[in-house]
Amino acid sequence: MSLMTASSFARHAMMGLLALLVANCDSKAESYRYKLSLAVDTPAGVKRASSVVEVTYFAVSVPDRGVMYRLHGEAVYLDLQPGARPLVALLTRKFHRPAHISDIGWTLDAGPGMALLFKLYGISQSGKLLDDVQQVARLRGPRALALDYLPNLVTFGDVNDPKTVIEVDPNDLQATLGPNVVWREITLESTDEPVTTGIKTKLPWLQQYHGRMLDGDTISHVGARKTFANSLSTADFKFPSNSRNE
Repeated sequence: MSLMTASSFARHAMMGLLALLVANCDSKAESYRYKLSLAVDTPAGVKRASSVVEVTYFAVSVPDRGVMYRLHGEAVYLDLQPGARPLVALLTRKFHRPAHISDIGWTLDAGPGMALLFKLYGISQSGKLLDDVQQVARLRGPRALALDYLPNLVTFGDVNDPKTVIEVDPNDLQATLGPNVVWREITLESTDEPVTTGIKTKLPWLQQYHGRMLDGDTISHVGARKTFANSLSTADFKFPSNSRNE
């Protein structure tokens, strides 16, 4: 086939599969919450925002024994100033994954990799994933996060039109966000704070675009037809993206 299924479709299909697998999962499940906080200097002063996301890992026996995960949370949405473009840190990192951090950086669809959290806190993994998740859940205190380890960053020409999504270079915020917009601080931490909600008030099209790419298409193209908007879905901003009670 010349077209491949959208990442959003695959993730929603996975959620359906997870519902079937839960009945066959072992009793042991562990979760942790991470908090990504961003602060930037702007002409209007320092602007800050953060988001708390929960990642749950659980043992399964069907179709084979192993460990699966599910994500619950949303992207960081940072308002810079009235009339200015926002800065959004996605749940995912799909683009520009430096080779030297590919094994310990932000993951495709499960937030910061376990190895990254252990690196930031200066501790060693046990090799038993569920035990490591339990250990991460007990960690506390923010840790400075280098730009290489961030999820992908985006902004919008018009926040009411998802097709206007623009990739943001973390090394050059001013190129897309305007003059005198620079980093003040970036931190990541394990936390027990409540999972963040409310991004749908900032991006009101999220529910309407459930199961679609940001260009409105239901599939993610390859080759010349692929645009940046066609590379992202609502699942990069909120997951589960069809949740109606938040």
